[in-house]
Amino acid sequence: MTNRTSVRRPSLIAGLLCLTPLSAMADDERLGTINITAVREAPSVAPAMPQTVITREEIERSQARSLEDLLTGRAGLNVTNLGGPGKQSNVSIWGQSASRTAVFVDGMRIGSVSAGQSYLEHIPLAQVERIEIVRGPRSGQWGADAGGGVIQIFTREGAEDGVHLSGGIGAGSRGHREADAHVGGRQGAFDYSLGVAHQETDGFDAQSDPTTDPDDDGYERDSVQLQAGYRFGDGGHVRAHAIASSAEVEYDGDSDNSEIEQRTIGLSASTGRIGFWQLRARAGRHIDDQDSYKGELFFSRFDTQRDTLFVANDFFVDESTTVTLGADQTDDKVSADLPYTTEKYEEDSRRNQALFAQVNTAIGERLDVQGALRRDFNEQFGTANTGSLDLAYALTDAWTLTAGHGTAFTAPSFNLLYYPFGFGNPDLEPERTRTTRAGVDWQYGPYALELSAFRSKVRGFITPGENPENIERAEIDGAEIAGSLSLDDWQTGMALTYLSTEDEQSGDRLPRQPRWSGRLDVDRAIGAFTVGGTLRGQSDSEGGPWAEDNQGFVTADLRGAYRINTDWRIEARVENLFDRDYQVVRGYNQAPRGVFVSLRYGR
Repeated sequence: MTNRTSVRRPSLIAGLLCLTPLSAMADDERLGTINITAVREAPSVAPAMPQTVITREEIERSQARSLEDLLTGRAGLNVTNLGGPGKQSNVSIWGQSASRTAVFVDGMRIGSVSAGQSYLEHIPLAQVERIEIVRGPRSGQWGADAGGGVIQIFTREGAEDGVHLSGGIGAGSRGHREADAHVGGRQGAFDYSLGVAHQETDGFDAQSDPTTDPDDDGYERDSVQLQAGYRFGDGGHVRAHAIASSAEVEYDGDSDNSEIEQRTIGLSASTGRIGFWQLRARAGRHIDDQDSYKGELFFSRFDTQRDTLFVANDFFVDESTTVTLGADQTDDKVSADLPYTTEKYEEDSRRNQALFAQVNTAIGERLDVQGALRRDFNEQFGTANTGSLDLAYALTDAWTLTAGHGTAFTAPSFNLLYYPFGFGNPDLEPERTRTTRAGVDWQYGPYALELSAFRSKVRGFITPGENPENIERAEIDGAEIAGSLSLDDWQTGMALTYLSTEDEQSGDRLPRQPRWSGRLDVDRAIGAFTVGGTLRGQSDSEGGPWAEDNQGFVTADLRGAYRINTDWRIEARVENLFDRDYQVVRGYNQAPRGVFVSLRYGR
């Protein structure tokens, strides 16, 4: 490998921990002015960042059956899926690759270490409380590779006094069956949450290639989620959480079925505010294991593990200014039995340590500012400096102007570096990204509108497919608009994203990034009934150097619910109402028309 420095800084975390006794994370109301909540180990974001918040109420109203279904078409997001339920699905933000999207579950970074991406298909929506999406470069406390943005997934918690039960059963087309149950509550200073879920389907043929087996490719998943926390009288708290999924996936290819285990566990704590200071910390592990087979014959194994340690000191200078100094450490490990070879990865572990500083402040009554700096010490690629500056200026009570600039550093994954048969290149260098944005927000009563324009330049962009290499530069220009209207009986939301991307070496668009994409959700309550629908679509996109272009599409879903009483309701949904034959990625089918019904209890 060339131009690389082996750098270890084992004392970074220990040194910062020695600044204060170990306890950590604070409540959102103690972290200054923010517009996305920063509870449960999530570092705060700048005011008026481009954002989307999806609550538990919206998840239930949508009747979505998967996380990728819920996120498709949202402002700035591009979701890809390779053939239906349980098949590989990931998300990119603002035209950047999925490797530049940082995904967290309860404050813990998740994703496949070998692939360098976070896959969403095995996260059960039944156990999700809230999803927060921040678009734009967010290195600071989030990680140097968060060049596209951040997705935070918060699992269910016991937020109310007493014991609360909820759950449901459902069935539908293509042998779809599901069931889930949840119990949670709060007893004094102690709160808890426990959930279990099962989902299975016979599926449909994942690929349209006539040379593959034309069979239905099914999916089955069991999952469990646990969370427990204790709040001290002085505002501090300690919390433990875990979520695990076990899945069996069928598909077409050299191997045709996989057994997948994903587990995320974490522990966090907070001193609460002590005078002008507080300490936050968290530690955890994410495991992603996959064994693949051809029939019953073993084909390959990928076991990956990511350990994370984070600590931050918040200093409250005055009512409008907070300074944060912190450090984090990530240890990535991969163990693999590769197909058709006895070769192993040349390197199978990597440590990254970082120091960061962040300032949130208000200048006068109208200008909010956040600045962040980060210095990473990557064991394999040496040092990297990143940062961001974000501004929000309130013209009036309704209108706000926003602007920002940020940088990112993304190291190539183990697969990109070391996968055999020409799919890896050990001489790859990290990608470095610069993004500038400007926008305007408007909110008046129940109406809200957000418009952003952005430009990103990626230096050292890594080409996809066989023989990956760094090219001089790729450029992404884009704009998005998102709006919502919330009245007593009506809930509506819309999003539209435009992207112009270019690989400056070939002149082609970047793969799988449609020029236009969008979504429209409309729901209305009529007495005990609720009716609604969703339109989603995108224009054509580049297939990449190894595939044909992907055609555009528009699909429609209808849904309805009837509330029997305070606790019980019946739900029904028709997906792909017009039975559109379409593919998000060329060669991988998406679901035909389907009808699904469920009986739900509680929240």
